[in-house]
Amino acid sequence: MKNLKLTKFNIFTILLIPFVWIYELSVVAPILGSVAAAFPDASTFQLQLIVIMPFFASIPMSVVAGKLAEKFDKKNLILVGLAIYGVAGMLPFLAQTMSQILIARLITGIGVGLVLPLPNALIAEHFTGTQRQRMLGLATGVANIANVLDSIAVGFILLYGWRYPFLCFAICLVIMAIAIFGLPKSAPNKQAVVDVVDNHLASKSIPKIVYALVGFMTINWMFFAFNIENMALFMTTESIGLPWMIGIAVCLPGGASIISGAIFPNFYNKTKNYLVFLSIAIFAIGYVTLYCAHDFAVQSVANILIGLGSGMLAPYILNLTSQKVEPAHRDAAYGLVTSGIHMGFLLAPFVQLIMATISGNESFRFLYGASAAILIVCTIVLGLCVN
Repeated sequence: MKNLKLTKFNIFTILLIPFVWIYELSVVAPILGSVAAAFPDASTFQLQLIVIMPFFASIPMSVVAGKLAEKFDKKNLILVGLAIYGVAGMLPFLAQTMSQILIARLITGIGVGLVLPLPNALIAEHFTGTQRQRMLGLATGVANIANVLDSIAVGFILLYGWRYPFLCFAICLVIMAIAIFGLPKSAPNKQAVVDVVDNHLASKSIPKIVYALVGFMTINWMFFAFNIENMALFMTTESIGLPWMIGIAVCLPGGASIISGAIFPNFYNKTKNYLVFLSIAIFAIGYVTLYCAHDFAVQSVANILIGLGSGMLAPYILNLTSQKVEPAHRDAAYGLVTSGIHMGFLLAPFVQLIMATISGNESFRFLYGASAAILIVCTIVLGLCVN
C-alpha cells in the first residue's frame, strides 16, 4: 500500500469510476426496439451488434490498460478513457446510418476498456485486508447502482426518441471532470518492481491462476447476462406482469448485487472457504425459481436471488486477484480479470444460441432450467470439495 493518505473526496472519486463499468450496456439494451423501428431494414444481428459492439474493443483494451498502467499514471489513463467513452458514446445521437452507429459503438469500447480495470488496481494499491474487501465490494455495488438507475431513466428518456438515451453518456465527461480534481495520482511503482526482482520473488510472466480467475469472472457474468439480456422478452412471451413492470424487473438483480457488494466483507470473513459454495447455491436457487416463475412476484424473488449470488462472486474474484498476484504484475492481472466482465456479456448470446441449437429448444424457460442444472452441479461439486 502506498504511503499516501487519501481524503474522503479521493475515495469517493475512486468509487465513482465504476459507475460506468457496464454503462454502455445498460443505456443501449432497452432502446433496441425503437432503433429497429427507425431502421426497418436492419437485421436482428445488426441490432444485437449495437449492444455488444463495444465489447469487441473493451476486452482487448482492458488487457492493454493493465499493461499501460505499468508505464503511465493510472489517473491519466482513466481520464483519457472517460473522454473517449463520453464523446464516442454520444456520437450515435448524430448518426444517420446503422454503420455509423456501429462504428461509434466500437470506438466507445476503447474508452470502456481503459476505464474498466484501473479502479480495482487503485483500490489494491491503496488498501489492504478488510478495507480492500469493502472497497472492492462497494465498487461492484456502484456499477450495479448505475445499471438500476439507467434502466429507470432510459425508459423515460426514450419517450423523446431513440437518439436521446445516447446523450446519457455525457455522464462520463462529468465523472472525468470530478476525477481531474479528486482522483489521486498513481505513477507506476517502479521501485516495488525493482525490489521484487532483486529478491528473486517475481516471475517473468503473469501467474497462471490469473487466467483461471478470468474464466471464473467470465462465467459469473455470462450466467448473470442470461437473465438480464432476456428478461424483457421472457416477460413479454410468458405474459408476466405489465409492460411498466419490466423496468422494475431489470432493476432487481442489480439492486440485489448492490446489497451483496456492501455486505461482502462481513460475509466473507464469516464464511471464508464456503463463500463460493454459498454464492453459487444462491445463484442456482435463483435460476430454479426463475424456471418455475409464472407471475411477477415469483420472478422478482428469482431476480433478487440471482443478483445476490452473482454479486457476491465478483468482489471475491477481485479480492482473490489482489491476494494471489504480486505487486509487479497486479495492474496487468486486473486488466485481464476485469475483462471477464465484458467477456461474459459478449459470450452470453452466442452460448445461448449454441444451447438452443444443440437442444432444439429456443425457449427462455429451457435456458433458465439448463442454467439452474449447471449451477446445481457446480454447487454439489463445491460442497464435496470444501468438506
